[in-house]
Amino acid sequence: MKVVLCAPTGRAAKRMQEQSGEEATTIHRLLEIRKQDDQEEYLSVDYPITPIDADVVIIDEMSMVDMFLMNHILKAIYLGTKLILVGDINQLPSVGPGNVLQDIIEANVITTIELNKIFRQAAKSKIITNAHRVNNGQGFIGTEESKDKLDDFFYINEVSQERILGDVISLCSGRLQNYGNYDFFKNIQVLTPTKKGMLGTKELNKELQNVLNPKIDIEKQHGGRVFRPGDRVMQVKNNYDIYWEKEVEDKIEAGAGIFNGELGRINSIDEIEKQIEVIFDDEKIAWYDFTNLDELEHSYSITIHKSQR
Repeated sequence: MKVVLCAPTGRAAKRMQEQSGEEATTIHRLLEIRKQDDQEEYLSVDYPITPIDADVVIIDEMSMVDMFLMNHILKAIYLGTKLILVGDINQLPSVGPGNVLQDIIEANVITTIELNKIFRQAAKSKIITNAHRVNNGQGFIGTEESKDKLDDFFYINEVSQERILGDVISLCSGRLQNYGNYDFFKNIQVLTPTKKGMLGTKELNKELQNVLNPKIDIEKQHGGRVFRPGDRVMQVKNNYDIYWEKEVEDKIEAGAGIFNGELGRINSIDEIEKQIEVIFDDEKIAWYDFTNLDELEHSYSITIHKSQR
């Protein structure tokens, strides 16, 4: 039996592969949709799609799949192939049009299994408990209800943007040491709903960079951004061709492809070769020409949408 695992984004596919131990790919790569230069053609129901040769197709993170991509998936599947959709309708919907997963579930025409039980270990987490409460239209748990819970959730009620910004900076630059040995670059990620404004990713990244990785002699300016060794960065588009190396058991493993949402840190900036070296969280090392820096963004702070990719 041939089983194919796929997900809408490279980061989700990578996570799927790590958890299953089986090869996983993006939906676009599976369908051989490499580039969307002609957007009008891609959005057409007649867009040519490569058939999927499989007995079972499992798609993870289905909430990210829009109506056009779902159309292409269904066109690619042979009669008799089983299709298993895995996702969470409480996550943010797809960027493209449609709310495919929720509409399929609410149509009541396919078998649906919902996981809604909090097991013993998860029940001690305030994060898990509050997530279920929010989904049920309830507020956060109070002090009396949380005596036997882990200290993994805090709510700071502020209305001033300046004070919120100050809280974020202080939490990232040492305040959380009271609760554990947290290092920003290893343990902390700032999420925000928007890119714009004082509390958007653009401003937060500038402020956090200045505090956590201040100006040095070696840096590279590009498109209004300043890249420095030590910066936290994210790949923001799928690049199937970029070369990388990784040391595995004293051997150098090489390959190609860095995917949208992968996180890493700048290791060095070479003005002679005109390239930036990035070490990603899974220890892949890749080199970016100065002409390709549009593929990288600072990731001291990222949007909630990006965090789900």
